[in-house]
Amino acid sequence: MKAIVTEIGAKALDEKEPMIILFGESATEGLKEYSVIQKFQETRSLKMKEGDRLKIDEQEYTIRYVGSYANENLNSIAHVTLVFTDIPEEDPIVNGLYLDPTTLPKIQIGTTIDYVSSGV
Repeated sequence: MKAIVTEIGAKALDEKEPMIILFGESATEGLKEYSVIQKFQETRSLKMKEGDRLKIDEQEYTIRYVGSYANENLNSIAHVTLVFTDIPEEDPIVNGLYLDPTTLPKIQIGTTIDYVSSGV
């Protein structure tokens, strides 16, 4: 399923912070300052799992870990945190998708984010 980046908050992208917080267009103004806003092109349900792929423009990532709340929040409010680090042994981000490679992508207005699930 594909989403398009429609807004980028002033404090959303920081090369020192290896994560990108994504929200849907219903995010509050306070959240938007720290978030990248995505708009899905379809309304079907997503169920991302380990081994699925995420494509940000031409950069492709493999999902190495899916936080316990990631799918629920992705489907309800288009919110998920893309994490570009190793998975911690304790307390991984509950709303995170940990990705490989750990290289931060270039994000701009109009960037496409393609959630590629290999099924159930």
